[in-house]
Formats: sequence, C-alpha cells, structure tokens
Amino acid sequence: MSYETLLAEVKTLPEECLEDVSKYIKFLLYQYAQNSMESLIETEEEFNENMRKGLEDAKAGRVQPLEEAFADIRRQFA
Repeated sequence: MSYETLLAEVKTLPEECLEDVSKYIKFLLYQYAQNSMESLIETEEEFNENMRKGLEDAKAGRVQPLEEAFADIRRQFA
C-alpha cells in the first residue's frame, strides 16, 4: 500500500475518527520502535510534554476505563 492510497482512505473518514487514527498511528510507531530495539528513553522535556497531554486529556474527560482499553486492544490485535 502506498502513502497516497492510505491518505486517500483516511480522507474518507468522518472527522471525529481522526483522533482514533492518530492514536493508532502513535501505537504502531511505538510498537515498531520496540520491535526494532530503538531506544525508548524519553528526554525530560518529552516526558513532561507527554504527562501534560495526558493530564489535559483526563481533565477534558477524554478517558476510558482500563478494562475497556485492554478489551479494545485485545479485539484489535488478537
């Protein structure tokens, strides 16, 4: 699959799906980094930024119970 084909598919999605697409891409990048043995050590700045984003999500109610999150992961990758 080419980037152009994938981009065309993404453009057909409703805008409210884009957050999920972004999260999935981030997960794939993380998984790739682990599989390719790249260093996953964050700088202090990256850690602080990721923590800030997570806190903003929590304050805005963009949360999911842990059980549901793991169930989603199992459905997608089992």
